[in-house]
Amino acid sequence: MAENRDAVAEERRILKEARILDDKLIDRMDVYPGDRVRLRFFYPQHGFEEIVGHFLGFYTLYEGPEGGGDLNLVVRVAKDGRSTVLYKDRAYLEEFEVLEPNLEVRDQIRDLDARHGRAVGHEFG
Repeated sequence: MAENRDAVAEERRILKEARILDDKLIDRMDVYPGDRVRLRFFYPQHGFEEIVGHFLGFYTLYEGPEGGGDLNLVVRVAKDGRSTVLYKDRAYLEEFEVLEPNLEVRDQIRDLDARHGRAVGHEFG
């Protein structure tokens, strides 16, 4: 029986062998729900906006009969002393950085995904 390989891991292995990525960059490419992140968006008419918060996932706010819709990043931030959930259009994302991985949540999600044959964490990679 053929081994079931993770396509993302294979792509990363190829990039590493080609010396395009190293271990340090590969480790910074994944983002999981619960990770504290810095996101930088560029809006053509307004310039850059930077957000620091906790990544919650992706969500499509609108999907028409023919499919599609904007894919939004969902981020929990502190705004005016309150916890607020923001939906930001991924199309405008210029940079992201995981500031603090939530290791406990990552392990639980990896275990859950392994049981269901999914690969969460490769959101941007």
